[in-house]
Amino acid sequence: MDKTREITVDEFPAFCRAHGLKCTAQRLAVFAAVRMSTEHPSVDATWAAVRKQVPTITRESVYRILNEFAALGILSRLDALPAARYDTWLGPHAHFVCEKCGKVIDYPLPDGMALPKGMPAERHHVELRVSGLCDACRGKSKLQTNQKRR
Repeated sequence: MDKTREITVDEFPAFCRAHGLKCTAQRLAVFAAVRMSTEHPSVDATWAAVRKQVPTITRESVYRILNEFAALGILSRLDALPAARYDTWLGPHAHFVCEKCGKVIDYPLPDGMALPKGMPAERHHVELRVSGLCDACRGKSKLQTNQKRR
């Protein structure tokens, strides 16, 4: 389920009201900035994008709003990275995290992928995370290694 993308910017005020929130310019701008993102934006990247529309918004407000959205289930928060990142793809999928540049790449999981036996029946989030070097960083590492050998 891609709940974030299912809610349009026009529908966002009704979503806020249904969850007891005011639809402020700040919330709307943060929602619009992350709604279609495939980049797993950090607080700082979101803040930079939102400041173009709402120049007075603080980094702390963006952080609070992103965590509010995660608590409401329209984003998921990726922790255990150098900085928290946020994901709008809420269904089961895999992440590849580059250990050098920090890029996060989504990959779909196979349909009907079996989960380990004995796992509790009520599951709220499935994530597979793989770390290593992305192709770009791997290419740079090989180039640097070859240059050192000369």
